[in-house]
Amino acid sequence: MAALLLACTLAAGPAVAQSREDQLGDAWAAYSAGDDAKARALFESLAGEGDPEANFGLGLMDADGRGAPRDQAAAARHFSTAAQAGFAEAQDALGYAYDFGLGLPQNHDLAEYWYQRATDAGVVNAKNNLAYSWIDSGRNIDQALAMLQDVLSAVPNEPAYLDSYGWALYRLGRYPEALHYLCDAAMHDPGHPEVQAHLGDAFWQMGQTNQAVQQWQRALDLADRPDELSDSGADFLNGFGLKAWKNDLIGRLMRAGNRAGSAEGAVPLPTACNEPPIS
Repeated sequence: MAALLLACTLAAGPAVAQSREDQLGDAWAAYSAGDDAKARALFESLAGEGDPEANFGLGLMDADGRGAPRDQAAAARHFSTAAQAGFAEAQDALGYAYDFGLGLPQNHDLAEYWYQRATDAGVVNAKNNLAYSWIDSGRNIDQALAMLQDVLSAVPNEPAYLDSYGWALYRLGRYPEALHYLCDAAMHDPGHPEVQAHLGDAFWQMGQTNQAVQQWQRALDLADRPDELSDSGADFLNGFGLKAWKNDLIGRLMRAGNRAGSAEGAVPLPTACNEPPIS
C-alpha cells in the first residue's frame, strides 16, 4: 500500500547557511516534541523566505492538523512548492496527495511522476509508493518486487512496506509467501481496510474461505467505523471512495456465498498470522 511517512527530521544543507540550519533544527525538534506552536512559527518564518524544507514541514502540519485546523489543500500547496524546488521528501508527499486526492484532484499519472522523482533522489518511502502503484495496476511487478526487497531491508517492520511486498507476491501467484507478509501487515495496521482485504484475498486463493470472509468483513466494517481507521486507512477510503469500497467488498462476500452485513464488534485477526514464514 502507499504511505506517507516522515523521513526528514533534521535540516541538511551547506555550511554557509548555519542560521537557517539552526532554525530548521529547532523547528524539527519542536515538531518531534509536539510543540506545534513553536514548530509552525519557525516553519512559517523560513517558508516566507522561500525555504523548501520549511514548506514541507508546514505541509505535514497542515495535513495532520497540528498548530492549525487540518487543511489538506494548504498541505498540498506547501508540498507542491517544496517539490517544485527539488525537496525530495515533498515530492513523495505531493505524489501521495495526488494518489488519494488529498487537497487536490486525484491524478495517478502525476502521483507516479512525483513518486519517480523522489525515488530517483533516494527516498525509501517513495520507492514503496512507486512500486505499489505499479503492482496495483499490474505493471513491472518483478521490478517492483526487487525494489521492495530493498525497501524492507532498510525498514523491515513498516506495515505499508510489508503489505506492498506481500501484494507483489500475490500478484505473481506466490500465495503461500504472500500470506505471511500480508498477515504481518494486517496485524500491525488493523485500521487499514485495504490491508485487511488483501489478507482476505490471500486466504481466498489458499482455499481458506472462512478466514477470507472474516477479513473481508473486517475490511467492510472499518468503512463504517471512522474512529478505528488508521490515518493511511482514512486516506485510502478518501481516494477509493466509500461507496465504491463497500460495493467492492460486498461483491467479494457475495462470491463467497455470504451475506454482507455489519458484525458485532471487531472481527479478530486469524491465528495464522502468528505462524512462522512460509519458505
